[in-house]
Amino acid sequence: MGFWKDLLIGGAAYKALKQSSPPGIVAPPTCTIVGMKHIGLGSKWRIYYIKNDSPNLKRNFTISKGTSGMTSGSDKWKFHWN
Repeated sequence: MGFWKDLLIGGAAYKALKQSSPPGIVAPPTCTIVGMKHIGLGSKWRIYYIKNDSPNLKRNFTISKGTSGMTSGSDKWKFHWN
């Protein structure tokens, strides 16, 4: 039982460590970031944002470590990882 308990505690500690270092995000001027959520045990993040011309519609996308940028239509996003 001790091995499984140690494994579970180690997994929780790893997830807490990853949550403490979110990516830096440079949003395009037409968008506003409204939230971020860590996904799973790896370095995946879900980014929630709104477009300034339609603030009632919340949108999202998922990024993982190594993603340095993304283009969505005319919007260009940049990501900086620690």
